[in-house]
Amino acid sequence: MDFDRLVADAEMCVRCGLCTSVCPTYNLFHEEIQGPRGRVLLYADYAQGLVPETEKALVLAAAYDCLDCRACQTVCPNGVRPGEAALDTRVALQGGRPKDRLTALALWFFHFPLLVDLANLLLVVYQRSGLQRLLRSSRLLDRLGLKKLAFAESLLPERPVRPALRLTGPRRLEPEGEAKGRVAFFLGCVMNLVFSEASEATVRVIQSAGYQVVIPRETTCCGAPHIEEGDLEGFERLAKRNIALYAGLEVDHIVTDCAACAAELKKYARHFRGDPYWGPLAEKVSSRVLLFSEFLDRAGLPRSIRFPFATTHQHACHACHAQGVKEEPERVLTFVADYRPMEGSTDCCGSAGVYNLTHTSTSMAILEKKMASVRASGAEVLTVENPGCLLQLDLGARRFGPRVEVKHLSQVVWEAMQRGEG
Repeated sequence: MDFDRLVADAEMCVRCGLCTSVCPTYNLFHEEIQGPRGRVLLYADYAQGLVPETEKALVLAAAYDCLDCRACQTVCPNGVRPGEAALDTRVALQGGRPKDRLTALALWFFHFPLLVDLANLLLVVYQRSGLQRLLRSSRLLDRLGLKKLAFAESLLPERPVRPALRLTGPRRLEPEGEAKGRVAFFLGCVMNLVFSEASEATVRVIQSAGYQVVIPRETTCCGAPHIEEGDLEGFERLAKRNIALYAGLEVDHIVTDCAACAAELKKYARHFRGDPYWGPLAEKVSSRVLLFSEFLDRAGLPRSIRFPFATTHQHACHACHAQGVKEEPERVLTFVADYRPMEGSTDCCGSAGVYNLTHTSTSMAILEKKMASVRASGAEVLTVENPGCLLQLDLGARRFGPRVEVKHLSQVVWEAMQRGEG
């Protein structure tokens, strides 16, 4: 644990309460320990030995109660970082390893891209065989008392999942029109597993913008799930594999359509800053990373495109709070669609990695509030740039309404481009 940093955060906190005004859990429970201010003070007390070791589990629980949405960090006038402190605390109290065997097994899965591809194929078979429809209509998992598994299954989309882009897509796409540069596309794990059609739309839009696209199939998980679960060792192993791969590519940009991946890739440089070997390589990678909307906002769009449905946008926390990417997707949507701003669009949807699995009731309360904002926007289509949010919001549309179409931003842009050509 970075004890000095935790204590410094607590000392910088002036107890103004701005963080509590944007914290999802504080606004649900109205308890100090469920807000950023209370958590930061607790972490600092533990770091200074003011909390007995017998209460270590309570400190760790407080760290995991945080969604790490970082809205508190956006509004804090003094630069206190409660979201990052929560991750530091998880790592320290777990010794840089997963908290239990089940978590370790789940994280191990992401070390092997082929397992992600295999899971994608199994998901395709699960849907096309009719097993998903049968399982849901019979409510078999609920009847067997497997409520957590039933909820996890409910997160899977009803729309047909397509085979993974890593398996079916090209390794390289040549630019359309005048060549403007070369881009490496970073394949996200869950994007590749569940939303391959969105990633295909992403690379087609990049290609249409005049860029050659290379898609390294050796790409592995960015490490975000591991650091969020306190697995520092797993994170560093994956990060080094990606750094070695992408630092050797001659490209202008590294683009991803996953906000969590973009945030983690950009953080590589800071994480390895003191390492004489990995530090410069990490800086080379991080400095070239762009989230899809960032890239498109810079590259520009053709003038003759229009998406014919009222559209609103949910800002993924890892985009707006972790990276400061907020105006870019709004400008893109304003250009291509009837964009309807949504109240609370930077508030967390409750997905937060696996938070919806570990804190389901809290997550659903946050999601229900989010869907009320979607309804008030009057939109027919809801976009977001993160796979966890896509799964969560799609569930929200089915469970709470309104029955909007939930799409990745790149799908809306690609459909608008195709309509323009027609």
